[in-house]
Amino acid sequence: MDAIFFSAKKQIELIHKKQISSYELTKEYLDRIEKYDHELNSFLYINSQKALESAKKCDEAISKNDISGKLFGLPIAIKDLTPIKGMPTTFGSLLTKNNIADFDDLVFKRIKNHGPVILGKTNTPEFGLMGHTENLLKDHCRTPWNTNKSAGGSSGGAGSAVAAGFCSIAMGGDAGGSIRIPSSYNGIFGIKPTQGRVPRQNSTTHNMISQNGPMTRYVEDSALMLEIITGFDSKDPSSLHHPPIKFEDNFWDYSIEEYYKETHSKEKLNIAWVNNFGDVNPSNEIKEKCLNSLSILEKTGHTITEIKIDLGEIFDAWLNIFSVSTYIGHEEDYKNNKDKFSWYTQEAFENAKNISATDYAKSILTLKKVQLTFAKLFETYDLISSPTMPTTAFDVGNPPQIINGERVHPSWGFCLYSFPINLSGAPAVNIPSGFDKQGLPIGLQLIAPWKQEKELIKISHHLESVLDWPSQIPNKYQI
Repeated sequence: MDAIFFSAKKQIELIHKKQISSYELTKEYLDRIEKYDHELNSFLYINSQKALESAKKCDEAISKNDISGKLFGLPIAIKDLTPIKGMPTTFGSLLTKNNIADFDDLVFKRIKNHGPVILGKTNTPEFGLMGHTENLLKDHCRTPWNTNKSAGGSSGGAGSAVAAGFCSIAMGGDAGGSIRIPSSYNGIFGIKPTQGRVPRQNSTTHNMISQNGPMTRYVEDSALMLEIITGFDSKDPSSLHHPPIKFEDNFWDYSIEEYYKETHSKEKLNIAWVNNFGDVNPSNEIKEKCLNSLSILEKTGHTITEIKIDLGEIFDAWLNIFSVSTYIGHEEDYKNNKDKFSWYTQEAFENAKNISATDYAKSILTLKKVQLTFAKLFETYDLISSPTMPTTAFDVGNPPQIINGERVHPSWGFCLYSFPINLSGAPAVNIPSGFDKQGLPIGLQLIAPWKQEKELIKISHHLESVLDWPSQIPNKYQI
């Protein structure tokens, strides 16, 4: 079926016009998952029977012109850190491998209200505590561009599924790069919204660095999801007191220059380029591809300025906030069942156990300093750009220990350009920007001031029109 690699918006249009059925599209995706996912491991749970039943019900409603919701009848995938009532929700953990959720997550409730078909739950490292996707439940999640290579993480299953043509939309979450890392390694678009844009439910601590967001082949499909998942909710006091993001009908008609003139009283952008955030440099190949993508904006009159940003030693602060936020919800289980947790979870939880109150307070202060640094930069620059990753996808289970001649953290060293943005709270996207000599995707990261997701979507949509990454499909997975 040609519609497999259409945009979600086009698929929805065809379904609602009865030119294709939800059942046909759902069945085609499920057949592809059955055929190929044994080599990618992008799903932890496949919702085959219920998905087909749901699709059939959607078609029956559509036949009566009873369409309820922006996603009605569209097959999508949800990360297995998101509880869905009555569905297995393992959190990527051996300890909860048989868990059936008894409630719907807050974000999923918003999605559910728009009537999608749920294909299944995508693979994740345990509790999302790793930048690549491995756990004790299943083999490593792999990128369809080379099945010996990691799909990244923690939304690795989502990234792999979209890239392989198992769905047009998959939901991810990002506390240190977990949307942008797999988007880069799988050659797709992904957006981490502004901190607080997307509310969370049942969080054990104040949410300071994590956001749910969409991962898609087409920019417009991520925009569609942002309209659904953003907006204040009193169940999450850390969520921003703003209404959902709205993309008006004429939004897509504006050029970048027209949009900025209308919204910011300026037509030309001042864009900063940074090689890194005070750590190791990317390879020359990655830098060249990223700058090639930026040159598209430069050719239309926007200014690209190379700057240096040295944030100092911020990794420990991020790790402390990241590990404590998860450990609090699993403290008793960890005390009693330590050997059932993955090695990286044990590493994170041991860190959390040994943090003093003083160290944690200093970590929050560091977060605030990073936010102030970025706020100051955005007084001068409309966007900040960098490589999304210092490397392309690495061999599964072997994150790089040395990058460009410099030794890095053994578990998190390849995430050097992503986690600082979580501390900043700013929204950021991955722009697919070609391939390295091994044929592995390279990503450009664009970072905007707080609450400027629409600006990022506008710029990303223009870059997509030139770079045409949606047409780039791994050979084996083409129709």
